[in-house]
This record gives sequence, structure tokens and C-alpha cells, in this order.
Amino acid sequence: MKIAQRTSSWIAAFLGWALLSALTIFVIWGLRDRARLIRDNDNERILNALFTSQQNFDDFGSAIEANSVLSERIVGFAVYNRDLVSVYSWGVTPQIFDEKMLAESTSRDRFGRYTIPDQKGNRIKFVIHAERMFASPIPSPNDPNNRNRGRNNNPPKQNNPLRENNPFFNTLAGSAYFYIDISHPAYWRTNTVTTILFPFIELIMLALVFYIRHLYLRNREYRERFEAQKNLVVLGTAASTLAHEIKNPLLSIRLQTGILQKINGENAGDEINRINEEVDRISALVYRVNDFLRDAAGNRTKVNVYDALAEVSQRICGRNIISDDSIRDDMILADADRMRSVFENIVRNALEAGGPPEEIGASIIRNAGRNSITINVVDRGKGISEADLKRVFDPFFTSKSTGTGIGLSISKRFVEAAGGSIELKNRDGGGASAELIFSEDK
Repeated sequence: MKIAQRTSSWIAAFLGWALLSALTIFVIWGLRDRARLIRDNDNERILNALFTSQQNFDDFGSAIEANSVLSERIVGFAVYNRDLVSVYSWGVTPQIFDEKMLAESTSRDRFGRYTIPDQKGNRIKFVIHAERMFASPIPSPNDPNNRNRGRNNNPPKQNNPLRENNPFFNTLAGSAYFYIDISHPAYWRTNTVTTILFPFIELIMLALVFYIRHLYLRNREYRERFEAQKNLVVLGTAASTLAHEIKNPLLSIRLQTGILQKINGENAGDEINRINEEVDRISALVYRVNDFLRDAAGNRTKVNVYDALAEVSQRICGRNIISDDSIRDDMILADADRMRSVFENIVRNALEAGGPPEEIGASIIRNAGRNSITINVVDRGKGISEADLKRVFDPFFTSKSTGTGIGLSISKRFVEAAGGSIELKNRDGGGASAELIFSEDK
């Protein structure tokens, strides 16, 4: 099944947007993951620096205050016993440790470290399970629970020499948790920026994809128009040649019918007249095709719109259809013969619309502030169907049984070549109006 061009372009646009969205998510996820790794690395680095610095001090607070990096990054530090009560604190820390906060941890490793985000203060609560950090107390050789009793009277070596060098560590060995509140502005800045930018990037990519789709469709339309124009050039050349070749046989036929009329007199009058009518109809079509193919601009001069329209209406309708309040001295820059052809097509269509001939009228008004004039030719005929309104200016389109369908197309070309515009509308109460707008030539 063949998919329509616009439908396929929508599908391609959606798939392109989906792929770009996936790429954006991947990049943002990578930025956030990088920020998370830097955050976790900072936590470990600060923890190591804290315990290393504490060897030279009696407590953690003194070690933090003596180190500019630690004092800048650590907001609070606390140690909690097995009853979850603070046995040591520095800075802003809770007095009672709430183990429920561990459920909010975004990461937990096998060494008992918990990372708990706190976006409000651009901080990270870094919680360490103390039993994982310090070795258990050394069992006595006479302790019945000592599995090595009787095997080796020498106690095993302590695996944490810091405890031997610093008595403060012995007071903390029985603790349950270490709580460190660390400032992480860079991590939260990355999270905030990526959160804010993601919808904007999505909208920009969506707009970009649809703009590219629009350009693609316009480019395709231009290509189709170009191909159509090439075909029109070929068709125009062929039609011009054909019209020229048709003229000679028509003249010959008309000449022969004239001879037959002289020979037969009144006996062959109806048949000869019918042949002449058909010859005239074909000749009119040939001349209209020539009008359509020739240069639309022609020889542009100043044309008095009132005089040209009055002359045409007098010739076709037998009267001047222009209202008395219309302007009479406005000029436009156009080819005089082509403008008469335009007015002739418009007035003739009004006359053939099926309404009362006396209802056909016209007006010429000046558009204030726009340096232009509007010409309206109206009738009270049957009007134009909505479907036909979109096609009335197409070459060779007609809803009449005897029409050629090229008059309005020629008129549109001539009007636009003169820098104007033409539009057909249905009137309230029945009938139609032809509105032509031209720039004034003062």
C-alpha cells in the first residue's frame, strides 16, 4: 500500500524526533551519571581527609575547622551509638538518628555507606555504618567464645592501627553510625540544569524536526512546480503550433461555406449557418489559447479603468453598468488590450450566470491609505458552488456546457502580470461578485 507523501513525512518527523529525544536522554543521563560519580568520589575523599586529619586532633570538629577544604564542604558531623543517640556532634546534625532516612538512599555499597540526597540545601547526607568501618574488639585468649582459645596464645594483630595511636577512636568503636552532611553545589547544579534544559531541548528539537519537514515539503512542492512548468512549456509550444495549424483549415472551411451559401442561396441556410457557428466557436477557442500562451504583461501603459470597463459593458450588456458614485479618473499600469480582455471575461460571465441582466452592476472605489483601487462586478445569477470556487481559475475548467474554461484563467494571468489580484465570491442573497484590486498609477 502506497503511503501519502504528507503521511510519510509525519512518520519520518516523529521517528526523527524520537531518535533525537533518545540521544538527548542518553546525553543527560551521561552528564548526571558523571556528576554522581564525582559526588561519590568527593564523599570518599572527604571521609579519608577527615579521618586522616583527626589523627592530629582530639576530636573531629577541631580537624574540620583546621582544614579549609573540610570546613567549606562539611556542614555537620555526628556519631550515633547503638541506641541511635548522638554521642558526638559538630555543626548542624539531628540529636536522634532516624534509620528511616536510609530508605531514601540512592546508593549503598558493601562497606555500609549510604548516600542520601538533600536538594533543599544542595547537600548530601553521607552515612557510614560504623561496624563496617572499624574492626570488632579483640577477644581475650580466655574468652570461651574465642574460637582460637588453646590454639594460639598470641592475640591477633589489630587491623586498625589508628585505634592504637588515638584514644578517641576507642570511644567511637562501639558506635552505630557516622553522619556527615556534605555540601555538593556542583552536583545539584548539574541536576537542576539538566532538569530545566531537557523540556526546552525537546521543544527545540521538535520545532527543528517539523521545520525540516516543512522545508522538505516546500522543496518537493517547488520541484513538482518546476516539473509542471517544464511540461507547460512543452505543452504551450505544441498548443501554439497546433493553434496556428488549425487557423488555416478554419479559414478554408469558412471560405467554402461562403461559396455554398452563394450557390444554394436560402435552401442550405440552416446547415451552413450551423457550420459557421461551429467554426466561430473553434476559432474563439484557438484565439483564447493564444491569449493564454502569449506574454501576460504585454505593453504596459497607463489605463483608465472606468473608461475601459464602461466601453466593454456598453458593448456586451448594451449599457454602462458602473455605478454613478464610482471614481472615474484613476489609472493603473497595465496592457490596455489585456485589461479589456479581462473586463470582457468578467462581464460576460456575469451575463451568462443566469440572473436578470439589469442586476449586473459594477463599482470602482479607492482604498484609503492603501494607494490602490478595487473593482467589483456583481450579478444575481446562480452563484458558484463551494467545490468550484477552488477551481474556477484552473485552465480549461468550466461548469458550462458550451464554455471553454480558459477565460478566467487568462484573466488571472493578465491581472497578476499587472501587479493586481482577482477573487470570485458568492453574494448574500444569491449571485456572485468578481473583485479585482490594482495599485494606482498617479
